[in-house]
Amino acid sequence: MNIEIFKAMLVNIGLLILLAQVLARIKAVRRIIVYENESIKDQLLLIIIFSSIGIISNYTGYAISGAIANTRVIGVMASSFIGGPLVGIVTGTIAGIHRFIIDISGFSTIACTISTFLGGLIGAMVSRHIKENKYNSSELFLITFVVESLQMLIILLISRPFDEAFLLVKNIFLPMTIFNSIGMVLFVGVFKNIITEQEQKIGKKVNLTFEITHKCLPILQTGEYNEKNCNNIGEIILDFSNDLAVVITNTEEIISINGDINLLPNKNPLPDITQLVFEKKEVIVAENAKEEDIFYEPLKHMIAIAVPLIKSNKVFGSMIIFSKKYRISYDSQILFADGLGKLLSTQYELADMERQKGLLVKAEYKALQSQINPHFIFNSLNTISSFVREKPNEARELLIALATYFRNSIKTKDALVSIYEEMEYVKAFLQLVKARFDERLEISIKLPEGLDCKVPCLIVQPIVENAVFHGAMSKNIGKVDIEVRERERDFLISVSDNGHGISDDIIQGLKNNTTGHNNIGLSNVHKRLCYMYGSSNGLDIVSTPSGTRVNISIVKN
Repeated sequence: MNIEIFKAMLVNIGLLILLAQVLARIKAVRRIIVYENESIKDQLLLIIIFSSIGIISNYTGYAISGAIANTRVIGVMASSFIGGPLVGIVTGTIAGIHRFIIDISGFSTIACTISTFLGGLIGAMVSRHIKENKYNSSELFLITFVVESLQMLIILLISRPFDEAFLLVKNIFLPMTIFNSIGMVLFVGVFKNIITEQEQKIGKKVNLTFEITHKCLPILQTGEYNEKNCNNIGEIILDFSNDLAVVITNTEEIISINGDINLLPNKNPLPDITQLVFEKKEVIVAENAKEEDIFYEPLKHMIAIAVPLIKSNKVFGSMIIFSKKYRISYDSQILFADGLGKLLSTQYELADMERQKGLLVKAEYKALQSQINPHFIFNSLNTISSFVREKPNEARELLIALATYFRNSIKTKDALVSIYEEMEYVKAFLQLVKARFDERLEISIKLPEGLDCKVPCLIVQPIVENAVFHGAMSKNIGKVDIEVRERERDFLISVSDNGHGISDDIIQGLKNNTTGHNNIGLSNVHKRLCYMYGSSNGLDIVSTPSGTRVNISIVKN
């Protein structure tokens, strides 16, 4: 056994691991390995790097018996595992051709050239499996051992004279199969550590992004993009991250500055980096700036990562995060800034949508309310007009009741009124209809004192109106019962009549929003309740041929 071969192989393995450590610190290489970019430019760079490793191995190998004991297989196969099948095949071809050219007349040249190409091909075939199994050390060792053993077999089959080929294989079999297999595990392990380290950094940054967004939610939900809110967001980002400063802008000027950063006064209120962000709508990284730029001084010792803030596909501002300069990689910081910018943009857009939704609901609510008021007024005036000639005094009292109703309506500026104010409207209405139907209408009202109950304005009167005209008055003697009760979780307002009931089609139409014009009162109340308390908290109607009960549930605050 030739000890010198073992020494030479050990030195070569050490050089390869040292080279791997150097490559791991090259920003472009780290980016390609971590994000597995497959652009032609990136693949070409990997082919150059790994082909160079294969070629260098031809020169650093140990010459023995007209052949070379080397580590070429590591560069060739590792190119497939790290760069993918195409990179592996091209690298194997280049390294194989070079091996042929440097020793055309060597008795093992053809065998070594073929085995080098096969190494690249086999590596390409198993590269996906190797990646999926996270570069398992046992598999790396085994596949390299198999490929090196295959090279020994090819040497025995092709190289002549056979005695010299056999002697060569006997001398190099153990050092090349064992050392190259171990070397492959160590070499690829360096790049595996890069991926693992970067994944951990990215995982932490992603988690940090969500934590910051969660803390910022109360601010973002206001939808207000102003100096106060942006300052608070900047403070939260600095509290949670190791960044040095945060600057937030709108499309015209800087809104807030947080952190230890001094900006130069300038005619242009925005730095050049933000202009690029607005134009490209993507993350921009700046490591320096022009002397007239307001970021000129900070970028002497920091980098700026600017991200666009986008709402409805339009940029409404930018966020610039400053981090330490001269790091090996800024990938995790860029990912953090990009993710945070997108989450903030999304939250602002959601807040804006909620605000628009609220305005729409409010507009619809007022439209529904305006439909109810004329409906009540029209019926009231008809009743009063029938009393003017025959019963002028009662007509006067009814006009006072109607005036009271109007006065209360004008006073009520808020959407919610107390149950007692609401019942004043109801009593004013009942005074009018009672005057019309006299003894044919019996009314019962149960309203306990001291209830802390707020209801939507004009929510009970339309129900009572429906109970009178479409229920009770269909009988010779009509009855309407109104009851307000406090329960554990809500207040229950019930309006009952002794009419013939409401058809199932009308009740189902209320739920499906398909009621006709004749039931506009019930429909509007149902919609208003759903708008304010949710779709499951509309009118609850229980109807039989002997009467109807309409329940309104007002949830306690």
